[in-house]
Amino acid sequence: MARFLAHLFAAVLALAAAPVLAAPIDTGHLEAELVAQTRSIAPGRTVHVALRQKIDKGWHTYWRNSGDSGEPTTIAWTLPPGWKAGDIVWAPPHRQPIGPLMNYGYADEVLLPVAITAPADATPGQTVTLAAKANFLVCEEICVPEEASLTLALQVLADAPQPNPRWGPAIDAALAAAPKPADLAASFAVQGTALKLAVVGSPLKGLDLADAYFFPFDGSAIDHAKPQAIERGADGLTLTIVPGFGFMSPNPPTELAGVLAVAGRNYEIRAKQGALPAAAAGLGPPAAKASGG
Repeated sequence: MARFLAHLFAAVLALAAAPVLAAPIDTGHLEAELVAQTRSIAPGRTVHVALRQKIDKGWHTYWRNSGDSGEPTTIAWTLPPGWKAGDIVWAPPHRQPIGPLMNYGYADEVLLPVAITAPADATPGQTVTLAAKANFLVCEEICVPEEASLTLALQVLADAPQPNPRWGPAIDAALAAAPKPADLAASFAVQGTALKLAVVGSPLKGLDLADAYFFPFDGSAIDHAKPQAIERGADGLTLTIVPGFGFMSPNPPTELAGVLAVAGRNYEIRAKQGALPAAAAGLGPPAAKASGG
């Protein structure tokens, strides 16, 4: 009996440490909810809470730069005093050609993690409610603005956070896949009507460059619908891009920031205007991929 009661007490404690999940909300064309990286949080520590979007088949939402049309997902947090929320950690975007337009975003399912930090004086044993109002533009052939008011109850514990086997690995994977800076050097130059973006560095060595693509953070930087021609170099690549209306302004960009997607990898880059390295070009375009038979 004593052993049974001990196991029962341990089970009750485990349940108490789990975040209380509100039911996912169907906004019309997607299902939204908040999911936590761990089952609890310690005072002064940080945990990632992700906005999960399960998007209806054939529909899509948008990245931080939506491309030629659309609007990015936004999250407005309401947190207890002293608690803080960071910025969205954006998943790598996908190209979404729509007629003559090119947009950037997500289909099927996506997790958008946000770092949530508890104050150092958070009281162990208390349960706090994290609230967020999420707004989405969800599109197929038409676009529909949708929203969800979401909550997640999370317990504060003094000891190490309790693992969340349901969502912890998925959020860890989303954080690992998010574009990050790497050992890459990037520069750009406007040559006539073309914008040349050159990137060199060891992470590009030996990669298949055939589908390399630059997703800018600034929606005015490039003409999204135009192709990006690829030229290989000994240490990297050069993309030839049609500049966007931002380069037609009296104060054109002096930095070009965004994500370089290449061979299934995604790197955050910040290119300065200047001379293009010779090692970023000179070897011609990548070999065309053979079509499936």
